[in-house]
Order: sequence, then structure tokens, then C-alpha cells
Amino acid sequence: MVCTLCKHPAYFFGNFQNRNYNRCTHCASVFLDAEYLPSANAEQKRYQHHQNDKANSGYIDFLEPLLDAIVRNHSVDEAGLDFGSGPNPVLTELLQEKGYGITAYDLFFSPNKEALKQTYDYIICCEVIEHFHNPGESFQQLADLLNPGGCLYCKTNLLKPELDFEHWWYKNDFTHSFFYTSEALEFIKARFKFSELKFNKNFFQFIK
Repeated sequence: MVCTLCKHPAYFFGNFQNRNYNRCTHCASVFLDAEYLPSANAEQKRYQHHQNDKANSGYIDFLEPLLDAIVRNHSVDEAGLDFGSGPNPVLTELLQEKGYGITAYDLFFSPNKEALKQTYDYIICCEVIEHFHNPGESFQQLADLLNPGGCLYCKTNLLKPELDFEHWWYKNDFTHSFFYTSEALEFIKARFKFSELKFNKNFFQFIK
């Protein structure tokens, strides 16, 4: 078997909650075995239960660091994409209220194919990349959608060396299929020709 991000060999890592996981020998990422990947129908039903809306103050606080970064780093006339915006594209709405030209795209809830025919000055993936079934293909798509000098903002929980994967809460959502390490992010930077990788407290960003 091979890693779905970097295509290097991977080995069986363990069975947790009746799902098999593999680990890459190169980027050290852990990913769900293909046999256990959720169907599109199961994914959509799970996402419909997310309580992420503008009335949820906790969720607004969760988004605040990303929102602040966009406002700080980008002007209202730049083109933005909220990739994987979910059933309630709250981040898109908050930025649009501030005058930003940002488009929502979601495979299930905002499947606007025209949005994928343009390029953008910044792209936001908030709690999205851990759902990628084939992250190598997905990051290539994101890199292609980004203008030179543009920025890809990603928010996910990284798999750190000190974490006990068996008891890590983040893996328990069955739609979370790929868990990235710092080595994986360095691979993404090099493979997809990003000029810079920057870490923030609550997210990280790739600059093209």
C-alpha cells in the first residue's frame, strides 16, 4: 500500500474503533484504509448534523483567528475561495459582510463547478483537509486554483509525535480520513511548489 499524499510505502498502523489505519514511511501521516472510507452519502448525512452557524458563538470564536488573518493580509478586492464551506458557509458570510469578494464551494452543499474554473488570491480550508480521501490530488487542485503569490489557509489538528493516536479524540469522527504531520506539510510545500509554509497558533498557511 502507498500513502495517498506522497505515494511512498505505508504500513498497517492499527485497528481503532473497528477501522484500519496505515502510516506512511516517508511523511509519517496516518490515514484510513481505503476499505473504511465513508461513502459520499454517509459523509453528507454526518455534515448535516454539524451545528455550525452564526448563532453559535463558540463557532464564531473558533473562526476568529482565520477571519482576522484574511482581514489583515488581504484587501476586499482580492478574490477568495472558501473551499469545503459546509452546509452553513459562515466564514464566507462573515467576510462578505465586511465587503470581501469570497466564493463558497462545497462538494455537497455548494457544488458550484464554475467556482473551480477561476483562480484566487487566497483559499480557506477550515476543518476540510482531514476529510480528503486522496490528499495528493486535492492539494494539486488547490495549488492550481491559487494565483502566484496567493495564500492557502488550512485549519486542522496535526498529528504530533507525543500524541497517543488510539486515544486521540480527533480520529473518532469517521469522516476524518487523513491526519497530517509536520513532515507531511513540508512535503506539500515542496511537492506543490509553495514558496513558504507559515505556522500560526490555530492554523497554518502555504504561500505560492
